[in-house]
Amino acid sequence: MTDLRPNPFVVEVADSVWAELGRPGAQWTGAERIAMAEVVRQSAPRPLWDRAPALADLSREGDGHVLSPYLRGLVERVTVEPSSLSADEVVAIVAEIGDAAYAELASVVAQVVAVDHQAAALGLALRDLPPAEPGQPHRRRPEGMADVGGHIPMTEVSDGPNVRRSLSLAGADHDRWMMLVFAMYSGHQFNEMVWADRALTRPQVELLAARTSALNECFY
Repeated sequence: MTDLRPNPFVVEVADSVWAELGRPGAQWTGAERIAMAEVVRQSAPRPLWDRAPALADLSREGDGHVLSPYLRGLVERVTVEPSSLSADEVVAIVAEIGDAAYAELASVVAQVVAVDHQAAALGLALRDLPPAEPGQPHRRRPEGMADVGGHIPMTEVSDGPNVRRSLSLAGADHDRWMMLVFAMYSGHQFNEMVWADRALTRPQVELLAARTSALNECFY
């Protein structure tokens, strides 16, 4: 019988990610971050005849939720329709909430999606979301950020593939997301073209990654 239990190292990394999810980040409170995670879990691709409303049309005013309709709509778009966010739309989003806040929002979404999708793929129950912890964001901005041709600033000096620095403006949340990528994808073998000790070979893994990116219309 195939063992569908997640790798212990992946579980350890996911545990560390989950431990930070409800704590205040650089730009968002713990309550806001957990509210984002809840929207991620409520989001699903819409049928073609039910398009998400334009972000510009969504209210910025509170409606009894932790996040405004605009922010909930933004989390939904990043979760299930990220390819629909053009460079011009990101300019408008950054003008609305700030580039670092957008990067942290996207990083929170990416962390929750990665952990939840792995559990779903293995037929496991989703983790309970952690409680939101009190406190305010620290508002510190990472050093060494620059415009390198992406939608938002990122680390000026490249260290490998550009995806490794794509959300670096989010600081610690970017690092936690990359920990998940590292644990779930290549580990220490990223630069090795032959993987002989895994269920899938490196070409098979890359084929799955490329197909998934194509289905998600990943512009990267």
